[in-house]
Amino acid sequence: MRPAELWRHNSFRLALGVTLFILTTLMLASGFGYGLMKSQLAARQDARVTEIFAGIRQTSLENDEADLIESITARIKASPDLSTIFLLRGEGGNILVGNIDDVTLPPGWSTVPAAKLGSATDYPYRMFSGQAGQYTLTVGLTNADLDDLQEIVLAAFGWAALFAFLSTLAMGTFLAMRVQARMATAEAAVARVALGDLAARLPVSGRGDDLDRISAAINTSLARLEGLVEAMRQVSADIAHELRTPLNRLRIRIENAANLAAKGTDVTEELAAAILESDTINATFAALLRIAQIEAGARREQFVALDLAAVLRDVADVYSEVAEDSGQTLTSDAAGPAWVMGDKELLTQSFANLIENAIRHCPPGTRITCSATAGMGHVTASIGDNGPGIPPGEHDKVLRRLYRLEKSRTTEGTGLGLSLVKAVADLHGAELVLTDAAPGLRVDLRFAQILGAL
Repeated sequence: MRPAELWRHNSFRLALGVTLFILTTLMLASGFGYGLMKSQLAARQDARVTEIFAGIRQTSLENDEADLIESITARIKASPDLSTIFLLRGEGGNILVGNIDDVTLPPGWSTVPAAKLGSATDYPYRMFSGQAGQYTLTVGLTNADLDDLQEIVLAAFGWAALFAFLSTLAMGTFLAMRVQARMATAEAAVARVALGDLAARLPVSGRGDDLDRISAAINTSLARLEGLVEAMRQVSADIAHELRTPLNRLRIRIENAANLAAKGTDVTEELAAAILESDTINATFAALLRIAQIEAGARREQFVALDLAAVLRDVADVYSEVAEDSGQTLTSDAAGPAWVMGDKELLTQSFANLIENAIRHCPPGTRITCSATAGMGHVTASIGDNGPGIPPGEHDKVLRRLYRLEKSRTTEGTGLGLSLVKAVADLHGAELVLTDAAPGLRVDLRFAQILGAL
């Protein structure tokens, strides 16, 4: 990977930025710590110089000049490396004893280079000059410890900064290459999707990191897209297959009407049959369009709090006489209340479709029951019968658009009733379950419950 490509990766720039931040923080902390340590050591050094000066000054006050010179000479011999320096002048300014060159310093504290004092070292001296009785006394200590500390700190920080920078550079390069490998795989998967392979999925490492979460979200979207496209293909195939027969019948009716008209025969019956076939086709397309609109989710904005039990009870009241005319009984056990968020019109149509299916496909004497129960945070609306039912292997298929059982092809209908029910259930986030009632069929719609009317 070329340096220009490396710089374009966020992971590398992030690692480098964090390193620079850490190095800056380390520099500030080290500078503050070094300054604090240096000031403390300097204070201790000044205290040591003051202590030595006070001791010699006391000697000058208590003893004669010979004893004073002897005392300083002993101290000079104890410091052959000139780590401690002394200079004693008499009243006339003449040097009585010392281990440095003749140098005149102002009273008080001074920092003097070693070369000015005649010392061969490279370190300066911290010195104090003042009166010791009738004498002028100068005492000093080398700054070697402080300078060595500075060199050690600077060297340690330099090596630490270099190591941190090189480590970050290596880690950033590794992370960038690792992310690039995953991104290349993801780009390849997206390219396959762009070419029409909707089964392609982005790689998921299983570590649960940010890329995994993004990949999982995209994979979910791709799975949803794949399902929608497959459903669209299936709908297109079903439309082409299911509408072929009514369109052929419509053509035959029109041709028969044309032939009869050419012979001067009355064509009223044939035209009425043609109009009926046309109405059936229009109803099919209208139902397909309504399902598509429901699946688009636009009606979700119209949701309000409603009592599902009351909705189901009203629908059952309307169809009770229809069932009675067909020799069936329709009972409702939806006392309620069972509050949900939903679209009353769509839910009413769904329940009506389910009840109409039961009435249409069940023989006389069938019992149809409707119920709504609330509890455990859910509301379940159930519509069941003890009729012939639907084979368990067909439960998923009957929810497809235009799918009809063989035994139902002789009855009226478009094969879209249960598809619309499923679309409404999906819009409301409800679970739709078909259960074999042995005998008969029970359809359950399970909604999320809300607490009371809003």
